Amino acid sequence: MPALLTTPRLERAARLLWGLVLLTLPVTSFRYMPDFMGRTLIQPLAFYPLAPLIPLLLVLFWRQRRLPLPGNISLLLAFLLFALIASLAGILYAPIPLRVATYDDRVLRAWFSLLVGLAFFFAAFWMNRSERDIKASLKWIYAGLALTILWSLVQALALNTSLIPRSLINQIQTLFSARPLLPRRISGFAYEPSWLADQFIIFFLPWVFAALLARRPLLRQKWVEPLLVLFSLGVLVFTYSRSGLLSALLCIALVFILTGRDLMRRAWTWLLQPFRRRKLALTSGLLLRFGLFAVLVAGLLATAGFLARYDYFARLWDVGEGESAVDYLVDISAGQRLAYMQAGFAVYEGAPLTGAGLGAASLSLFPNYPDWAFVIPEVARQLSPDSNLIPNVKSLYVRLLAETGLPGFWFFVVFFLSFLAFIRRMVISGDAFLRFVAVAGLFAWLGIAIRNLTQDSFTFPIMWIALGMLAGPASGLLKNHSPWRKFNETDTLAPRRARPARRRPRL
Repeated sequence: MPALLTTPRLERAARLLWGLVLLTLPVTSFRYMPDFMGRTLIQPLAFYPLAPLIPLLLVLFWRQRRLPLPGNISLLLAFLLFALIASLAGILYAPIPLRVATYDDRVLRAWFSLLVGLAFFFAAFWMNRSERDIKASLKWIYAGLALTILWSLVQALALNTSLIPRSLINQIQTLFSARPLLPRRISGFAYEPSWLADQFIIFFLPWVFAALLARRPLLRQKWVEPLLVLFSLGVLVFTYSRSGLLSALLCIALVFILTGRDLMRRAWTWLLQPFRRRKLALTSGLLLRFGLFAVLVAGLLATAGFLARYDYFARLWDVGEGESAVDYLVDISAGQRLAYMQAGFAVYEGAPLTGAGLGAASLSLFPNYPDWAFVIPEVARQLSPDSNLIPNVKSLYVRLLAETGLPGFWFFVVFFLSFLAFIRRMVISGDAFLRFVAVAGLFAWLGIAIRNLTQDSFTFPIMWIALGMLAGPASGLLKNHSPWRKFNETDTLAPRRARPARRRPRL
């Protein structure tokens, strides 16, 4: 038995479990999940390999007599401490239970949700502290991306053609997911289409897009990353996710502008090469450029026409004369989220220093709904006496204000902004691999920042894993590129040989 528990065997087991975490991450609502904390929409299949991975890593660190921690751990602990204070102070407000939900239940659920998210964060941090670790993780991520694209395209064929029976795809989907397919939108392995879009923007696209910009392909075939980017964008179109498509366009544009100047310069030089000749001849190079331009325009027109077929998208451009901003948001099915945010901000104004307690804002949302929100069907269903729904704020930033007050909000924001400092240090390190990680990290960070405007869950594995894979190299690889390393003995990764003492000459 002791031979089976040797450190090398445990390390191999940890790498296998971590690979399974990354591979199963796209399944967001696994139907066979224990409900000891109540039913919830986010039930990641990756929790099963994560559960044995965490204690296994702790055993390995105990044997090594060290526990690696991220460089911004103090900021995270400050947020957790104030969230705990806010949760204890919230008892003094004595909130009235809502349906079957009490204050204790909501607080326990919120803390369990947050601790699960932090488990994903520390697992990603511990398993990605070297270049070899990240490359091993990327192989599993690419495998998950390929499976997600394949299953998503199969769903797109079933929903838009008669080649594959939709009933068959629904039967397969419900084998692992708590929800079948929607009428016109694909969801991949996720619970809903917007969650699938979040997976591509925060978890998959950052790495394949960074491989293009940083010119560091993972595989020998250099055409793989461009093909994966194109297929990923195609899947985003089939999701009909408005927030997902907008977020993807913003992230690609900002990352390309901030980090892709060399690629832009090379592409511009290649594009203008046939036109710099004195006599413009009809060559193969010129035909190739016109052909690419025609394909790009045709693709954009086809995408716009495909999206316009769905009224959910077409309403974005249907603005009535004299229509107010609130009426426009209600017409495009975004008014309910504005109502939740407005109610959450009203809860914050009632307790600006401590908030209502982590997870307890939902108990006070109903009395703070704006008057114009009661005509929205989703809000009306929540107010029905027969309903057992518990409302959510639907914005992580507003939720932090409502549940932890202004101090807790700023502690979390500073913790989140500290990852930009990691990205900057990687860029200026001069190392090509760290720059590749920085480009991917910037893409993921922007996607998380935009996503948290309209989502409020702490149990969001891809957010925590993306941040953990960014903090790992920042706390590990950067030490080897620090100009102060020779003055700091604690930064060495291996013990140095002791220099022999010099002998003084005898007089």
